[in-house]
Amino acid sequence: MAVPIAKGAADPKVVILRAAGYLDVEAGRVVRPAVVEVRGERIVAVRSRMERPAAGARVVDLGSAILLPGLIDTHVHLTLGGPASRNALATLDAGFTTVQDLGSLDYVALALRDSIAAGLLAGPRVIASGPWLGIIGGICDFQGIGVRGPEAFTRRVREDVERGADLIKVCVTGWVEDGFNHPERVEPTDEELRAAVGEAHRLGRRVVAHAIGREGARRSVAAGVDAIVHSGFADDSTLETMRSRGIHLVPTLRSFEAQPRSPALDSLSSHMRRHLTRGILLAFGTDAGVIPHGRNAREFGALIRHGLSPAAALRSATLDAATFVGWSDRIGRLAPGLLADVIAVDGDPLADPTTLERVSFVMKGGHVHRGPAAKPR
Repeated sequence: MAVPIAKGAADPKVVILRAAGYLDVEAGRVVRPAVVEVRGERIVAVRSRMERPAAGARVVDLGSAILLPGLIDTHVHLTLGGPASRNALATLDAGFTTVQDLGSLDYVALALRDSIAAGLLAGPRVIASGPWLGIIGGICDFQGIGVRGPEAFTRRVREDVERGADLIKVCVTGWVEDGFNHPERVEPTDEELRAAVGEAHRLGRRVVAHAIGREGARRSVAAGVDAIVHSGFADDSTLETMRSRGIHLVPTLRSFEAQPRSPALDSLSSHMRRHLTRGILLAFGTDAGVIPHGRNAREFGALIRHGLSPAAALRSATLDAATFVGWSDRIGRLAPGLLADVIAVDGDPLADPTTLERVSFVMKGGHVHRGPAAKPR
């Protein structure tokens, strides 16, 4: 299948990617061999047969590599864990061509998003929230940014959107130890939560909730959030509501595995092994910034250790993540008409998911960022 160029339009540069195969994320299988034709910033054809390239096309022969759509991390903090520009570059080098940044002070992630979009910095495509939204004295009251009362929550959402935030991140509970020892503890009131969610939705923005404790997850879902970020102790009723309403879970399991073991973390792992079998919509996320940027792909191993198949884990970082961020018509698959975000690994990622930690080629929006240069034919 191919996407035609409009008559009279200048014919943009054509690049042909050749490889041993490509991952069909919808079917969960590798198709062999692979030819992906890129024109400008978009994919125009995906084939499983080799053809003589058109005159003037430039060819990238990736030999025995397997092609995948660019990976998507829906929970990062590019301004944490070192200089933001370095973090962005490390993330793109690792094959993550789109990320969702869920909190920065002084709206810095929004400025970083815009600099990357303008071509001033190398990095992934960024979707960004404003600063964390939480109560005074709460877990996300960094440098005095906490607020109190429904009116203040509403004002902060409005201000974030006016400053250009793509979504809202609200902090509802503490961390794992608190969620384990005090499952009933919740920081904002129901009125504050509903005010934030209502205003965000009125302004056309999604809301994600940091909610690890059981009651915090329940109240967040009741308030109408679009996703719960981090693994947690949600009960069966809350999980069923999430499943029926299409509310996503962003597990960030690797960030918890990297911590010293404790009864709370052991209980969390047990909960998540049950959660991941319940048909909850998942979106891949790492909390990078808490773990090192550029090592995002280690989350795949954590997901698989908690019961996901390699195909399901990969889908969570491609098609399902694209659906979660509202960009399934742009990214998340290798298909005609979508942006040419293409990566390659040296091996079958379904048979050996660790190959995803060793990306050998990265194309973002039709531009080869990493790997062999295109050669004219």
